Amino acid sequence: MFFDFCKESGYTKILKVLGANTREFLQNLDALHDHLATIYPGMQAPSFRCTDGKDGLILHYYSDRPGLEQIVVGIVKAVANNLHNCEVDVTVTQTKADCDHVQFTITEKGQGSLISRTQKPIVDQMSLEPKISPATFCRAFPFHILFDTNMCITQTGFSLVRVIAMVANRNCRIDHVFEMVRPHMEFDFHHILSHINTVFVLRTRDGIIGPADDNANNKYDNQDISRMRLKGQMVYVPESKSLLFMCSPSVNSLDDLSRRGLFLSDIPLHDSTRDLVIKLVFI
Repeated sequence: MFFDFCKESGYTKILKVLGANTREFLQNLDALHDHLATIYPGMQAPSFRCTDGKDGLILHYYSDRPGLEQIVVGIVKAVANNLHNCEVDVTVTQTKADCDHVQFTITEKGQGSLISRTQKPIVDQMSLEPKISPATFCRAFPFHILFDTNMCITQTGFSLVRVIAMVANRNCRIDHVFEMVRPHMEFDFHHILSHINTVFVLRTRDGIIGPADDNANNKYDNQDISRMRLKGQMVYVPESKSLLFMCSPSVNSLDDLSRRGLFLSDIPLHDSTRDLVIKLVFI
């Protein structure tokens, strides 16, 4: 019924393009919820992530609101049936009494499109010679962060260094500068590596950018105006055994931009954040 309500409320198009199969749909829900949280003040959105289990797909569900497990069961079944033409069984295999979140096992009935295995990349046509310098990369992606297994930052984009100078220090740890908003998990290298196909949202800690604001401890992330939010994806770099956070600042207006010491020139032309901010000026 909730799935039907979402369709009747005008979300049909976005629901259809979230993923080619149920697994991809569930993995992209966090990105949709994070966007909605910037539109609807006070929204306490749940968080989802997927892992492979021996009996099927494992869905990890994090929510501050108790007792909604059966709604998740119904939504997953409706999504699989209505959007991906497959029937699934959804079973609660772990509750909050066992850990900090609820786990479901999703198994497919017959042959469908629930689970999509990652394809091995084609590398035969790729050059093994380095084609881009770190300086060029830092200009092209001014908000990226590269950090090693000890969580120490080894490289950052130029715009991020300008706003947060301490990240240029070789001994600076990413978890000392930022805290994790999404997904809900411990902020360490191996946890991130195991959730690599999830959207990540990091937020600067109190006092990193200017003085702490009265709203810094507000329970609603989108009302926190004293800290910078970075949203993007984590990419594993096997050559250096590091993680690369490819991200953009999450801003809703020109005021958000200037309040954090940023300018439109800090955002590269290829980043859609620039277009979003400009459009908001004329709304």
